[in-house]
Amino acid sequence: MKFLSLLATLLLIASAGAADAPTNKQPYPLTTCVVSGDKLGAMNSPVIIDYHGTEVRFCCHDCVATFNENPAKYLAKLKAAAQK
Repeated sequence: MKFLSLLATLLLIASAGAADAPTNKQPYPLTTCVVSGDKLGAMNSPVIIDYHGTEVRFCCHDCVATFNENPAKYLAKLKAAAQK
């Protein structure tokens, strides 16, 4: 029983510390789909994926499939937009 109390206390402390941790996340650099160039959210809610730690937003699921055929091409566009 003491073990469970200790575990619960440690989890509570760890979660409180994580909530206070500063975030260095930059805003998404594009207002358009990285594949089609269409305005994000114009058709439906944007489709958001995490590609090896990089957030990528699309106007639709078809664009995700196109992205997966040549991710380097579209990641370069995203990186260029982030540097502006």
